[in-house]
Amino acid sequence: MKVGIILNQQAGSLVGRPIDAAKETIRTAFERHGATVDLHAVDGPQCTETIRRVLDSDAEMVVVGGGDGTLHSAVTLALPTGKALGVLPLGSLNLLARDLHIPLELEAAAQALAEGRLRAIDIAEVNGEPYTNSSILGFYPSVVQERERQRKQHRLLKWPGAALALAKTLYRLPMLDVRLDWGDGPRRMRTPILVVSNNVYDDGFGLILSRQALDAGKLGVYVARERNALAMLRLMGRLVAGSWKQDEALDTYAVTSLTVHSRRHHLRMVNDGEVRKMVAPLHYRIRPGALKVLAPS
Repeated sequence: MKVGIILNQQAGSLVGRPIDAAKETIRTAFERHGATVDLHAVDGPQCTETIRRVLDSDAEMVVVGGGDGTLHSAVTLALPTGKALGVLPLGSLNLLARDLHIPLELEAAAQALAEGRLRAIDIAEVNGEPYTNSSILGFYPSVVQERERQRKQHRLLKWPGAALALAKTLYRLPMLDVRLDWGDGPRRMRTPILVVSNNVYDDGFGLILSRQALDAGKLGVYVARERNALAMLRLMGRLVAGSWKQDEALDTYAVTSLTVHSRRHHLRMVNDGEVRKMVAPLHYRIRPGALKVLAPS
């Protein structure tokens, strides 16, 4: 089998690490299991074009190593081809890799994928744009934009920048006024945050949520009804404590499609870590088993 591998050599896990050693580690893992390897290590801006070129080649499978942006590009480009996708977790959160139980250490991840198996997982979509984890509307896009501004202007690291951005955004907490319709008629919601996840989140501790099922064919919809910063801090505290699903001010639904209506012409959201702006209404749907991925056996 021929495997095309694309590494974003600016990804966080590769910074400060000899790129030639990383390439050799990955190549050796796949060749040890009989694969013919076509490996490319490129800078971030070149990733999308390199992924497209490798998908157009005779490679039967494509493996990408990078963060949210690299993975998003790979999923978008791989879906129409039907080719299987492997994920080397080289970013900060690595949410899909975690849910696929791929080790976060490079050598172990390469080994797990090289001896892994193919499985089909669901893909969520909003206005035709696919995502693997979540689409978040409300105050969170402002947090992400402010975090990036803090990092560029004050050279803050990602997590200190995120904490400062969260504090500033909560201080002037913006509201989202929308009507949600999943087939039972529109329901008006005024909320600081709306999350639409690809499959439903499990109970758990910490701010990084996980999904045991990636193929249940459902969108998870989460709407906070409280409208002040203190309530949002309380909800975050319950996330850390693992009791967030018991929060009476959080409405949760499992649906197969969702339309978000708004009086605004455009709505901002964060899809798998990337800030996007789309024309309303927003049409969400689940695509069962749409993506073939490489996962540990």
